[in-house]
Amino acid sequence: MFGVGPEELVLILIIALIVLGPERMPKVARDLGRVVGDLRRTSDQLREEFLNADKLLDKAADAAAPPAPGTSIPATLPTNGSPAPIEGETPFDREMREARERLKAQRDA
Repeated sequence: MFGVGPEELVLILIIALIVLGPERMPKVARDLGRVVGDLRRTSDQLREEFLNADKLLDKAADAAAPPAPGTSIPATLPTNGSPAPIEGETPFDREMREARERLKAQRDA
């Protein structure tokens, strides 16, 4: 825990007790515990979001698969060769989708 051993932790708690006093110490400890819990929940949510991002990208890449041969090309495709943007897609999302598609094409080849 940040290189703080049990002796240093006890010293910090004693100093905090002297500075804050016995009346405010429980409230500060409760507030500190609440903040640490919130940070832990937020980091867990962020970690889950990153771990599940590849699944969402795979799903988006499969949904934006190129049309089968013999079908007409829609007029909404840009002329620079990049696929049509998905509704509500940000430029970052589009770049990630295109990168996912390139990786998928490299694996298939």
